Amino acid sequence: MRIALTLAALLASSATALADDILIRADIAQATVFLSGAEVTRRAEVTIPAGEHRLLIAMPDAGLAHLVGVEGPEGVILGQPSLMTAQPLTIGALDDPQQAAARNLVLAAEDALAAAVDTLALSDGAIRAIEMQLAYLDGLSGDGMTGTDPALLSQLLSTLGAETARLEGALHAARIARRDPAQAVEDRQEELARALDALARLSPFDSRVDMVALSVTAAQATMGAITLDYFTHAAHWTPSHELRLETGRDALSLARFVTVAVEGPARWHNVAMRFSTAEPFRQRDPSPLWPDPARIMEPRTADTLTMSEGMSDRLMQPVSADARAVLAVEGLAISFDYTTPVSIDATGKAVLPLDPLSLPTVTEARAVPRRDQTAFLVATVQNDSGAPILPGQARFFRDGALIGEDWLPLIAAGAEAELGFGPLDHLPLIWIDRSLAEGDRGIFTTARTQSSQIAFGVRNLSDRPETVRLLYATPFAEQEALTLRLSLTPEPDARDQDDQRGVHAWALDLPPGAQRLIEMTAAFDWPAGQVLLWQP
Repeated sequence: MRIALTLAALLASSATALADDILIRADIAQATVFLSGAEVTRRAEVTIPAGEHRLLIAMPDAGLAHLVGVEGPEGVILGQPSLMTAQPLTIGALDDPQQAAARNLVLAAEDALAAAVDTLALSDGAIRAIEMQLAYLDGLSGDGMTGTDPALLSQLLSTLGAETARLEGALHAARIARRDPAQAVEDRQEELARALDALARLSPFDSRVDMVALSVTAAQATMGAITLDYFTHAAHWTPSHELRLETGRDALSLARFVTVAVEGPARWHNVAMRFSTAEPFRQRDPSPLWPDPARIMEPRTADTLTMSEGMSDRLMQPVSADARAVLAVEGLAISFDYTTPVSIDATGKAVLPLDPLSLPTVTEARAVPRRDQTAFLVATVQNDSGAPILPGQARFFRDGALIGEDWLPLIAAGAEAELGFGPLDHLPLIWIDRSLAEGDRGIFTTARTQSSQIAFGVRNLSDRPETVRLLYATPFAEQEALTLRLSLTPEPDARDQDDQRGVHAWALDLPPGAQRLIEMTAAFDWPAGQVLLWQP
């Protein structure tokens, strides 16, 4: 039998547990974690005596649970679950074996500290006793001997001096002897602190805990599993990557990671996890439509225009609360199971490695003169993994050196992506405006003409040959009244790259120490009285 409802709608009073209450803990067994939120399953074994009882499931995150569903053993009738907040609980009553062991270590550490404190107190008492004797003798050597016979006085002073020396020696020895008990107290305090920290990391139940309560009725004593499912917004995951490119290889190593984060008091220990990019609460239905009549109205200026009554009615129609402006991973929903159970420590986060990928890659040195100072290494990567590579923060390495961190976009299965792997400092770029450097052969401006001579290219400062793909956006004219005469030497190897008019490409082979330049002349003619909007 299964019941599903929102706990927040069924707040129950924190009534004292009855004699027929059955108190259990149900640990998180598995979870499907989404980019926002998670579906969580808790399980516990329980023995239900015959008759009607109240089942109390201790659950620290009960207040964060939504859409709770409970399943029980066959033949057991389950009532509606309700939330009971801050219920009293005997310390250690619901400890699991690991928590019980950690709590026993805390108790042992407390006992050891108490014994060490007692030993130190004995040492401190011995020291105080000696200090009191010395204070008494000091009092005798003062005003207490006034009027004493000189002969007797000399004998008394000699005796007092000897006794004082003895006591001072004893005090010194006692203070030395105190060092070991004092150190033992410090050691036991540190041991207790470590034991308390270890226990805290296991997230045991406090003296008060939230619970899920429901009635259970069994015709006969029954043993079986209780399963509790719910949705929580207190968990999410994000993908991240490390991309490592070895310039001597035609393959890119992609290390993939999942960072799962959990908020709140719940303990996630040895949880079977599935990660999904689905959105559980996306819009389920197509958007509603309303009549859209066309109307005419008197002309109005832009600053006095007001909304017509019909337009206002349409724009004020309700919009679905589930509408989203941007969908995660562009509508691609995938899920995968993590191969081993996952535990999340007190930080609330765990970084989980996924299987790495080795992707076919073609690299090139790409140059954009005037925009950049050097050429850049660009890798064209093909995703042949059979699954999309999810978007996420990524660190980029080239030949083992970290070169930057950036956002990696979605790379669909079978798709290609261009990824930059940093500047190539041995390939500086050149851009020269020869029009400014050559006097009369420079910019000639009349009422309707302009001529520019530009040189751009790249230099190879390394001791090895390089091939560079150079891109440049040359001018073009779309107006009939504007005439352009353009010459490029040498001619580009490819024109209008990526359907971008005027963006041309050259494949330049550069021996060590060489430089290659492309010469461009752009001459414009246009009607008098108009202005040319272009600069080299």
